[in-house]
This record gives sequence, C-alpha cells and structure tokens, in this order.
Amino acid sequence: MRKLLAWPVVAALLISTGAAFAQSNITDKYRATMIPRFVKYVQIGSMSDNNAEWMTPGQEEMAQVLYEEIKAFGLPTYFSKDKYIYVNIPSNLKDRKAPTLGFSAHYDTTPDIIGNNVKPQVIEKYDGQPITLKNNHVIDLKSDPYLAQMIGKTIVTSDGTTNLGADDKAGITILVTLLQTLAENPNIPHGPIQVVLTPNEDVGRSAERLELEYYHPDYAYDFDAGVNGEVIIGNFSADRIVVTAQGINGHQSYAAENGYRNSTDPIAFVTKRVAREKNLPNNSSGYEGYIEPHHFDYDPVANTHSVDFRFRYFNQNEGKRWHKRLDRAIEAAQRKFDVALTKEVIKQYENVEYGVKPEALSLLTSSLKEAGITPNLKKERAGTTSSMIMAKFGFGGYTVFTGQNNPHAFTEWLSEEDMFLGFKTVMNMVKNAAQMNIK
Repeated sequence: MRKLLAWPVVAALLISTGAAFAQSNITDKYRATMIPRFVKYVQIGSMSDNNAEWMTPGQEEMAQVLYEEIKAFGLPTYFSKDKYIYVNIPSNLKDRKAPTLGFSAHYDTTPDIIGNNVKPQVIEKYDGQPITLKNNHVIDLKSDPYLAQMIGKTIVTSDGTTNLGADDKAGITILVTLLQTLAENPNIPHGPIQVVLTPNEDVGRSAERLELEYYHPDYAYDFDAGVNGEVIIGNFSADRIVVTAQGINGHQSYAAENGYRNSTDPIAFVTKRVAREKNLPNNSSGYEGYIEPHHFDYDPVANTHSVDFRFRYFNQNEGKRWHKRLDRAIEAAQRKFDVALTKEVIKQYENVEYGVKPEALSLLTSSLKEAGITPNLKKERAGTTSSMIMAKFGFGGYTVFTGQNNPHAFTEWLSEEDMFLGFKTVMNMVKNAAQMNIK
C-alpha cells in the first residue's frame, strides 16, 4: 500500500516563487491557443444518442480529430476500439515518486438539443449589453448575472440555432492544451499523468467501456463543471429501476373463466405506492432526493406494462429505504393482482464522496488559490464522468470548472477567462503534485 504524505508536509515542498513565475509565463503563452482550439472543436457536431448501439458518426469524427492532434504532440497515446483516447505520460522526476494524476473530459454533446452545424460567435470586450441570438434567444445580465463579471472580457456563444457545446468541449480544450504544454516543455517537472477523453457522457455511458489498464489514477479530476472556481465534491447517487408486470392473455369478457390478467393495474399500483407525492422531483431541492416514474412502456402482444423509475439521492440510507419500499410494493401487487412482476436495477452513477481521497481535494484547492481563485465547493443534483466511474469501478473524482455556462440550451456560452483559469489550475496541480512523495 502506497502511503501519501499529509498535505501540510506537501505544502512545505512547493517550488519557489521564481519557478512559479516561470510557469505563469508558460500558461500565458498558451492562452492564445485556447479560443481557436475551442472554436474548431465546437464546429464538429458530436452529439451522442440514447438510441445508438454505441457511438454516433459525429462522435467518431470528433474522436479521430482529437487523436490525430494529440498523437502529433509525440506523447504516449492509445486510441481504443471504443474511441476512448488515453494519454499516459510517465514521470520525469528523479528524486521522488509522485502520485498519479488523472484528468478526464468528454467530447460528446447532449442529444437533448441540436448541437450540429454550430456557428460560434466570439465576442471580445463584452460591453454588458443583452446579446440577441437568432430565434429570439437572448443572453443578458437579468437571466445570467454572472455576465456582469465578463464585462470587458471575451465570451463565446452560438448563433442561437444550436447549443454551443462548451459542455464539454471547454474541458477538452483545457486538457488538450495541457498536453501540448507538457509536450513542448519537457523540462516542466511532473509525476505520472493519465488523461482520458471519453464519448457518451451525455447519455450516461462515459465509463461503460473505460479500460482501467490506461486510466486508474491515485487522484482523479474531471474537467466538466461551470465557472468561478466551481468544484463538484459530491453528487446524486442515481438508480434506474424498470419494473415490469406480465399479464395473462385471454378475452377480457371471459376473464373470470379463462384467467386473463391485465398488466396495467399492477404497474399503476406500484407507481402510486412508490412515487409518493412528497418524493416527486417538484418537491425536492437542495440535498433532498427524489423518485420519478420517468416513463411507461406497453407491449400489447406480450401483455406487459413497465414503469421506468429514476431514484436520486445523496444519502445512502434514503436510497435503501426507497428500494425496500419498492420491493414491498412489488410483493403486494403480485398478491393483489395475481401476476408476475420483475425488477431490473441499473446503477447510472454514484456519489463520488464515497470513493475520493482527502489529499486530492487539498491538492486541488491549493492549486485553485495559487491561480487566484476562491474554491467554490458544491454538491450537484446530477452526475458526470467521475460519478459514472465511481459507479462502475469504485473510485471517485472531483469535477472542476471549465467556463461553460447554461449547458444544454440555445443560450449556452463560454467564459474565456474561466476556461483559461481552469488551464492554470491544472498546470498548478501538475506542478504541486510533483512536489509530493509516496512510499
């Protein structure tokens, strides 16, 4: 078992002010590459699709572009058959064994809103006035107060006919810029670094075909959060549960004699008992969980009805209580309606709090402060790649800000400054982790 030094000890090992100044000069040099890179990426339509067997053609194109770009840096890069892009950079340290840092981002965009044929608009020295897009979409200080901090700075929007795709091509831009910087500046001290760029995050499948041989770091960080130093330190546990009732076919008029059983009533019975009014999404906020009967399916030939529940909860005990409630409802429905019911549970994502190391947060928050950023730690009523990895493999990670705003909307926009500060943060993390030592 490798032992990690406590952060107070690590902090005493941070490099000198002169070296920090030199790194600041390096990050400033690469800032100019970020907007052109981002603009190039968002113009490649890479929407994921809930109904696709695996990937969409747009995702395949995006993956190929990223792979060719990263491979040209000369770094150890592996392009899997499932279109994950892995970069494993060995340590260049001679006097210590630093922890392995892991960085992830996803290159697909949501299927919930059109993301093809994106026409990005780069607005330099934003003047604080409302931004009118096509189709009467407006971005202004009233709807988005954070814009007030962008006056005089650069932002990027779509033209209003699509979303922008900053979720998560801002994160992709940060990590590809990191890789370019390390490749072109081999004298920067660093420990082992693992990077993975994934497909299918927006359909909940970014960890599905991840290969631990290429991505299993000591500390994991996903670059897919918002603005202003936002760090997601916890999230919903998310279960999808499909309950199916198997009716018995026959002529309804002679059900008393032929044994016909309806499959609708038992599903309605279970739904009413499980998704109580107080547990519905509209009655949930903050750290409260919810139960949603997301949709129903009916097969008239097979005489089956099913309900697709979504359980979301921060507290494991709350989730356990709801699963027990569901089991009791299924047993009661089988007795009452004399039909068979089945249950399928799919763990969609897991709360990263259950699988993170405290040193990982200390490293991140210190690196944020060094970049002049006040850490804004949050728990999220959603999930990202880190939570999907947590559900599948049992190790969690923190999700770091990238400059994306209003994701999954025609009014999505990017803060260039926040994207750059995300890049400065990851560079600080590389530098500071290189001062750590594991035994």
